[in-house]
Amino acid sequence: MFTRRQFVKAGVAGVAGGMLLPGFARPAIAASRGGTLRVALTADPLSFDPHLTGNLQGRGATQAIHDTLFGISETGELAPMLVESWEQPDNRTYLLHLRSGVRFHDGTPFNAEAVIYNIERIRNPDTKSIRAGEIKALDTIEAIDDLTIKMVLQYPFAAFLFPFTDVAGCIGSPTAFEKYGVGKSGLNPVGTGPFKLVSYSQDTETVMERNGDYWDDGKPYIDRLILRPIPTDSTRLTELETGGVDIAEGLPLQNIAPLREKADIIVSERVGFQWEYFGFNAKEGFPFSNHKLRQAFQWLIDREALHQAAYFGTGSIGFSGILPGHPFHDPTYRPYSFNMDMAKKLLDESGVGSAEITAYLRPEPIKQRAAQIVQAMAADVGIKINLEQVDYANHRAKLRSGDLPMDMHGWWGYRPDPDQYLNILLSSDGSYAEFHGYNNPAMDELFRSQRAETDQAKRRAYFRKIVEMMNEDAIYVPWHYSSDFKGLSPKVKGFRHAADSIIQYKYLSLED
Repeated sequence: MFTRRQFVKAGVAGVAGGMLLPGFARPAIAASRGGTLRVALTADPLSFDPHLTGNLQGRGATQAIHDTLFGISETGELAPMLVESWEQPDNRTYLLHLRSGVRFHDGTPFNAEAVIYNIERIRNPDTKSIRAGEIKALDTIEAIDDLTIKMVLQYPFAAFLFPFTDVAGCIGSPTAFEKYGVGKSGLNPVGTGPFKLVSYSQDTETVMERNGDYWDDGKPYIDRLILRPIPTDSTRLTELETGGVDIAEGLPLQNIAPLREKADIIVSERVGFQWEYFGFNAKEGFPFSNHKLRQAFQWLIDREALHQAAYFGTGSIGFSGILPGHPFHDPTYRPYSFNMDMAKKLLDESGVGSAEITAYLRPEPIKQRAAQIVQAMAADVGIKINLEQVDYANHRAKLRSGDLPMDMHGWWGYRPDPDQYLNILLSSDGSYAEFHGYNNPAMDELFRSQRAETDQAKRRAYFRKIVEMMNEDAIYVPWHYSSDFKGLSPKVKGFRHAADSIIQYKYLSLED
């Protein structure tokens, strides 16, 4: 429980340190029932299709409607959710035993065939699911009986089941998917989760209501959930301060210190929530097909200046795609530093002369501040960056079509295993391959090797090599590890700041 003036700094402490992750067991509390919870988001969810949603807001809203196959315990281990228990007869085979008596919101039964339908939908190229890369180790899947599934992998993979704790494991109604098709399922979601979608108005609000037939022990506690996308920091903050919303995500970093002093707002921080980076399109015909030009960015970024000016001293500077607190993270790894002479040397060696590039930015104040600072740094070595703002939908479309020359982006949310996102970003058949055109057989081999390895110390060594190769090839240039800040009204009870920052709404209640 929070006191009225408490500041919660929920640092990710690693697998041994008690991570607060989705699905962990919680002590029984006498929670109040009823009421409407209002949440201010930084962006619109855009889609509630678990196999297509991509942004953090979409993932959070989707998980309110759909349960995942697995949860995560406080110690970072797989926990039951829709899968009640599981076995591993050998290093390539899993038997999943499903929870009985669960139904989708449309009344159809949750069973083995429904799970298989969802997984095959992800794997179907026509779906164009960005989750396909997360489960590409799967060879075959079959129903042993109505509540038992057998999965056989192409090769041993110690972390295979972890993606099913996130949206790749969200199970939707096959009947609804067939009815609406890929194009319309995102706005007509039917899951087994604690909430049902009532209405959605893009860029205005998403309204959900309590699933009265939910299987999990009387949850959820609130009757109604309203998600409001409010991209402007000042407006979102005003809504929290005046009681227009009960929770606000993405608190403005410059306001964190004064907000901590307010008696009527609780500030919660999750350290190591996001790593931020430049991503480069290395396909022929784009400026960043030039390796030396990409490497120049590693040296021209003054990370400490960015840390102070763009992030107001919150979070920490970063050089890796593995977040602080994860057992595979090495805080001593700093392969390069701010060095304008080195950046100029690499630019000269690139032979491109004075480069001019357009960077497309989403409407995020932090990214815009950071972009303007980097724009000035790049200009000092003769690289002109034109900044153009696009909305989230257009940015995602450009990214997936491979039309962006470069991207200032961030990977949101802690994952129990870095394969869940680094493989997507760096392997030649990952979901982001269309964007960056990166194809390094040596990198692919490292991913194959770590997936087959069960010894975690050896996997850690493989990921160190993966990060080193990422930096050598400079396809992504990390610069910061960001904290996530949420503001809450003291009347919100049951909140825990999950490591992936997705709010588990079914645990929340409201007290007067």
